[in-house]
Amino acid sequence: MTKINTNNFDFLRVVFALTVALAHLIELSQVKVFQPYLGFFNTRLAIDGFFVISGFLIAKSYESNKNFKSYITKRIKRIVPAYFFLILLCAILFSFISSHSVSNYFFDAQFWKYLIANLSFQNYIEPCLPGVFNGNLICAVNGALWTIKIEEAFYLLLPVFYYLIDSKKINVYLLSILVYVTSVGYFNYFLSIDMYKIAKQLPGALAFFITGVMFYRNFNVLLKQKHYIIIPCLALFFVEQYILKTHYLKPITYGFMVFYIAYSFELLNNFGKYGDFTYGIYIYHFPIIQVFVHYNLFHKYNPVLISLLVLILVFIASIVSWYFIELRYLSKNRKLRHKKLFTNTA
Repeated sequence: MTKINTNNFDFLRVVFALTVALAHLIELSQVKVFQPYLGFFNTRLAIDGFFVISGFLIAKSYESNKNFKSYITKRIKRIVPAYFFLILLCAILFSFISSHSVSNYFFDAQFWKYLIANLSFQNYIEPCLPGVFNGNLICAVNGALWTIKIEEAFYLLLPVFYYLIDSKKINVYLLSILVYVTSVGYFNYFLSIDMYKIAKQLPGALAFFITGVMFYRNFNVLLKQKHYIIIPCLALFFVEQYILKTHYLKPITYGFMVFYIAYSFELLNNFGKYGDFTYGIYIYHFPIIQVFVHYNLFHKYNPVLISLLVLILVFIASIVSWYFIELRYLSKNRKLRHKKLFTNTA
């Protein structure tokens, strides 16, 4: 597995994060000339791509050190600092744009409900702050954060998965098939009764994560055969996604497309040499867009220029977050890999 660390996952994650950000910009801004382009930014595929990559990389991390405390500590340090910073920052700063007075804002029960719900990753319980963004398309402060709790659930489920296979209680392939079939069955059932918001939650998202895990465990075989596997995967994905509109083999076929891109195109191998800004792009873009919508800037001024300004601010926030919040909490090995990548490409 000497080639496993040379990949394009950094590039793919930025593409996925930008896809979500641009889709939200088009949807929330309600600029008419932007709307025809919304179909080009499939947020569902972007998020599914994140889940595949997460399964692959988290399995790799866990197999390198199966100490549960160390594993959980690393996951917490990667997710929590920037997340908590953002929740608290929005809760405080948005008091200045609330229709409530400052005193009423902080003593409103909705404020504390928002704070408790979001700091515990249960964003759906209270996505809005009192008197904030009530004139926007939706009042949610950050509608992108619903996937964070799913990621956390993946992190907790993975040690259980490895416990079952390491203790010989069940064959790894049989367990993976059971997880996959359960996930796909759950997703298709709730989709059939027009409950997509339920379908996309756990265990509906598990099929993509377990696909990433199994790709990691069979890395050498898949890497050798990738040029032969990609053609049928592309064909099956196209048929299922755009003709049949079903969801049975998509986690595998789409997952392999992600794997294929990650281990092809060597020019993209050093994409993350300056830092991993993906998480920042993902968590900061929504509230920034909401602020611009609140002040009606997309309609007062040239929407293209305003959109560029939004993206610039998102990138700045992501860069600042990486260097001043996220990087300091990374494990020593992760910091060394980042330093080595930067040094080798400098």
